[in-house]
Amino acid sequence: MNMIADYRPTSKSSLKQFCLMTARGDVKQASELYDFMIKDMEDLPAFDPVPPTWVDNTKQAVGGFFDFIKENKEGFGQVYDIIRGIAAARGKNLPSIGGAEKVAEALPSIN
Repeated sequence: MNMIADYRPTSKSSLKQFCLMTARGDVKQASELYDFMIKDMEDLPAFDPVPPTWVDNTKQAVGGFFDFIKENKEGFGQVYDIIRGIAAARGKNLPSIGGAEKVAEALPSIN
């Protein structure tokens, strides 16, 4: 009875397997147990969801990181300006964040 009390079905398919295992292969008894248990679980999915792959998890993590950077780029710029100020006070010169555009403007055109 403890096994039945602790079981939390995740899908109709897993519930059927559980009922068949609990009934020790007796299909009639498993069917009765399944009907008894499923009657209050209308929104139980037919099958367990497929767990995400390593690639899916990595895509989500990397995408979330770049979204975070895009949303907070002004904050990162302010932190970098503070670091530049500290470096300037110590006699070191760090390039500005917008330095890439200035370099591109100074280059002659290819054509």
